[in-house]
Formats: sequence, C-alpha cells, structure tokens
Amino acid sequence: MGDGAGGAGDAAGGADGAGWLGPEMDAEVAGLLADAAPDSYAVPGVPGVRRWAGVQTGDGLAAVAAEAWSAPSVGFLAGVATAARFRGRGLAYRLCRWVSGEMVAARGRAALMVDADNRAAIGVYERIGYRRRALMASQVV
Repeated sequence: MGDGAGGAGDAAGGADGAGWLGPEMDAEVAGLLADAAPDSYAVPGVPGVRRWAGVQTGDGLAAVAAEAWSAPSVGFLAGVATAARFRGRGLAYRLCRWVSGEMVAARGRAALMVDADNRAAIGVYERIGYRRRALMASQVV
C-alpha cells in the first residue's frame, strides 16, 4: 500500500497519545512484537529500522509501529503491532495515522506493505488514507 495520509503530530507525541519512543523502550517494543507480531521484519536493532512510535497506557506499552527503510521522498511504516489485551480499541489506527502524518510531513509521502489476507490491517490503513497498489517483491539470498 502506498501514499498514506494522516494528521501530523509533533516529535514528542500526538493528540491521540502516540509518540516516538526512546531507545530505552527497545526491550519492551521487542517483547510486544514477540507476542503480538512474531513474524515482523522490523524489530529493534535491525539495520534500517530508524525509530519506534508507541501508545502507552497505565498498563504499559499497548501498540507500536516503526519508521523503517525510508527513502528521502517516502517514509516506510513497518512493525505495527497491538498487544492482545488492547486490541479493538482503535490504537493501531491512532498510532499508524500519527506515524504516517509524521512521515508525510518529513518526507512528502508514506508507504507500507501488508499481507493481502490481513483484512483487519488493510481496513485500518485504508481508513487512514492509504491506497492499494500492486507490488512485486523478491528477496536476495
């Protein structure tokens, strides 16, 4: 999917409770991803994963998303996950909208990839303003 739109927030955090996380949160981000999205390509410490954003509650880190593998003219959203106990509250929508807005403000465009069978995620991304585009990819091994 590509060409995301969204409301921009400031670097400290958005009105929806989303904000950039510091490196001291990497272990918590990794734990959330291990539980909620174990197949994520984006994890803390992987080359090209620039920074993590999150929504935190009094009960801990609820949702995460990364800016990873961005180019000068397009930000790339990756590593989106919501802790199971927080699902269904719109946190992924709020977080992805905020991160997308940050990337659009900084780079002009935002993009992401999502599995075609992940209907819940596709619905979130389409509500934010992403549009589907056909994409072919390969992996160099």
